[in-house]
Amino acid sequence: MSAWSDLPATVGDRLGLPRHASSKIAYGAKDGLLVQLEIAKVGDAECVQATIRYLDAGLDAAVRAAIDGAPGLAESGVKPRAVEVKDGLAVFRHMKPMMRTPAPEDVAAEVEALVKAVKSAVPSPVAGCRLCKGSGAQEPILLNGVVDRVCPSCLERLRHEAKRAEEAYENKPMNLPLALLAAAVLAAVGAIVWAGLAVATGSMYWAVGIGIGALVGFGTLKAAGKGGLPVQVIGAVFSVASVLLGQLLLVAYHAQKDSREVGKEIDWAAFFADSIEILKSGGSDTVFALVAGLIGALIAIQAASRPKHEVKVET
Repeated sequence: MSAWSDLPATVGDRLGLPRHASSKIAYGAKDGLLVQLEIAKVGDAECVQATIRYLDAGLDAAVRAAIDGAPGLAESGVKPRAVEVKDGLAVFRHMKPMMRTPAPEDVAAEVEALVKAVKSAVPSPVAGCRLCKGSGAQEPILLNGVVDRVCPSCLERLRHEAKRAEEAYENKPMNLPLALLAAAVLAAVGAIVWAGLAVATGSMYWAVGIGIGALVGFGTLKAAGKGGLPVQVIGAVFSVASVLLGQLLLVAYHAQKDSREVGKEIDWAAFFADSIEILKSGGSDTVFALVAGLIGALIAIQAASRPKHEVKVET
């Protein structure tokens, strides 16, 4: 039985796909189509990911219909609706079982069935460059991690375009004052949402922290004009601050409610002056809010990151 990490290469051997230098990836031509096998992650779960490139994104609709109507595809273990079809690629993921490594022959049968379904919808591929349709590209390569066929001339053009895009992005202005203002406003909105949902439902949710991070991160990026470390720091700090402020507002709501029941008024200036101590006294609730805010901060950091302008080729 193959080890889980070796499964792509083992399955690739059965399908006649050469192993990548790392021995953890297999890719090459299968029945005229380009096929890639590798270990990938979906959230916290791992899978063997099979990527089939059929070179022409204009055939996406035809490939989708062929996969949905392929006889015997589901019986092979491939659920048609679980196959992603987009931009000239069909992607299937065999999720890692809890207690065992799947048999290589079973995964190979799934990939072969999917290749057959895709091939039924596309004309016989020509071993040429995907971009210029010329015959200068014979052997498959990994282009930015995905199996492809691109000739040397088109690769040079892609590198030149990536360099120009990087230079153009670098020269864009970064509006940090507006980014700070946007982050503060969105953090206030997020705090109100955190407290409001907690009051309405009586519970706190991780998803709200994630949503706040996405809101602050993308909003800050939009206001700044471009991503980068300063924008990421602003997004992360204000995402955490938003959730903690929301938690403080939640405490304030309950304090106000309790005070009114006994006919007393709260000194709000003193309340917010002691906000750090109040949050500390919140114990596990504050810890929960802080962790949710940190998760949101990670989302904000990702949202405000610089785009990657690169052309990475592996053979």
